[in-house]
Amino acid sequence: MVDWWTTRSRREQILLGALAGLLLIFILWFGVASPLRGAARDAEAHLARARADEAVVDAAVAEIARLGEATPTPTRSAPVEQLVADTAAAAGLEVVRIEAGEDGGVQAVVMGPSASVMPWIALLQAEHAIAARHLTVLKGEVGQLDVDATFVPVTP
Repeated sequence: MVDWWTTRSRREQILLGALAGLLLIFILWFGVASPLRGAARDAEAHLARARADEAVVDAAVAEIARLGEATPTPTRSAPVEQLVADTAAAAGLEVVRIEAGEDGGVQAVVMGPSASVMPWIALLQAEHAIAARHLTVLKGEVGQLDVDATFVPVTP
């Protein structure tokens, strides 16, 4: 290699040196600097998206905390047996049987449209603090459900 270099004229050596320098600058620019700059831009964009997501989550957490503090505890204004019967009738369900059970609860058998059963059970818990401890739902006639449930008062 040294022999090859020494056989070149001074002008060729300068041109080859300049070419090598330009080649080195090209490799450093497009092989190192440009990819690093692109990675930095991508990292900044990712960080900005992460901060926006964090802000959304923080707002949701604050809203959930606010709702948790503001939610009034449902109270029962009547006995559990009467509330179950009244709300079932209001929901369009036919009360077949209601019996007083242990620990202040009641066992109820009702029939009605399938679209009314689950909202009725949710209403009992949300507005009257009465939860279904045992629930059996059977398919009745077309669009009808037969429900056998044990309802108990929920203590806050």
